[in-house]
Amino acid sequence: MRRSLSLTLAAALLSLTALPALAATLQAGETLTISGPIRDNAYLAGGNVIIDEPVNGDLLVAGGDVTVNAAVKQDILAGGGNLYIENTVGGDLRAAGGQIRIRSTVNGDLVVAGGTVDIREGSVVQGDLIVAGGDVRIGGTVNGTIYARGGSVLFTGIAKGKVDLRAGEITMNGTVDGPAILVGKKISLGSQAKLMRGVRYWLPKTEPPLTGTQIQGEIVFDPSLMKVNTETVKIGGAGFLAALAGISIIVVLSAAFVILLLLLLTKTFFPDTARILLKKPWKSLLYGFLFFAVTPMAVFLFLITIIGAPVGLLIMAMYVFAFIFAKPLTALVLAQTIAVRYKKHWGKTMVFFLAVILYLALKIVGLIPIVGWIAVAASICFAFGALMMTKWAKFAKVR
Repeated sequence: MRRSLSLTLAAALLSLTALPALAATLQAGETLTISGPIRDNAYLAGGNVIIDEPVNGDLLVAGGDVTVNAAVKQDILAGGGNLYIENTVGGDLRAAGGQIRIRSTVNGDLVVAGGTVDIREGSVVQGDLIVAGGDVRIGGTVNGTIYARGGSVLFTGIAKGKVDLRAGEITMNGTVDGPAILVGKKISLGSQAKLMRGVRYWLPKTEPPLTGTQIQGEIVFDPSLMKVNTETVKIGGAGFLAALAGISIIVVLSAAFVILLLLLLTKTFFPDTARILLKKPWKSLLYGFLFFAVTPMAVFLFLITIIGAPVGLLIMAMYVFAFIFAKPLTALVLAQTIAVRYKKHWGKTMVFFLAVILYLALKIVGLIPIVGWIAVAASICFAFGALMMTKWAKFAKVR
């Protein structure tokens, strides 16, 4: 029965997720500094991650602060509070974060989303640039097409191809060799601006028309740029996808960070939870279901009484935390359950990456109507029931 349950849970979560067996370096820690070269792919996570030596494969990195000082031979997928890319990227760079600074050569495409995005002077993007952010600054040289969406966009670089900028405020003070599309509530042309092949633009009627010697080709006011048509959807889709990708990355990285913190702050709690889940699976399922079903009613009953209000608020806060982080917690419990069931003496690094993979599996399975929803809900109930019984057992032991 127990073996069947564990195999069923693993199969349900992994059946739609391919887990490639690639050579890779896996490291995690509160402060993580890479001081030796990595000859294969690197998967890194931590509160503060600094990469001072080259990575010969792909780099996937998540952290509160991430600094890449060394070259990466292939692609980078990065996310965190603050991201700093300071050296050459051999392939594509996809990044999302609160504050992003790029001062490097990207030999593929650059797709980036963040609160503040700063592509510094001297940077080179060999492919396309797709950027979405609150405050976007584009310097350096872009050889492909530029799609930018933001609250404000400052362009001071060199664009070899087409440029499509749409923002609340646009400031042009660089060179555009291809055709340009500018859509904003305010558009300014600096003294260094050079638009060599004309401009299609839209401004509110309250703003003066766009003119200037900086524009060498035809200047066309195009009201259709504000209409939802096929052209607009096709062009604007790139910016939307960049923002959506950024949000998705941030969600996954936030979950990864929660998993990492739980691993670093606990020693035996989650392995003990895994043992209880394997020993009492159906009781775990029942308790987990009761937790999510009964707790809201208990909170309501406490809140309607003056004496019980503080207790009700405390329980409500705990319930909200559990609801928000249900999938990361479940993924970590399942990862530990697999390790315990198959007697794997994994360190925290391996458990961390397995938990992140299981979290992604939960997200994917959750996209399947009805069957997927039931599978994810059941997995969460299994995990939370075991968590509750583990916590109670430890409380009873201390008492």
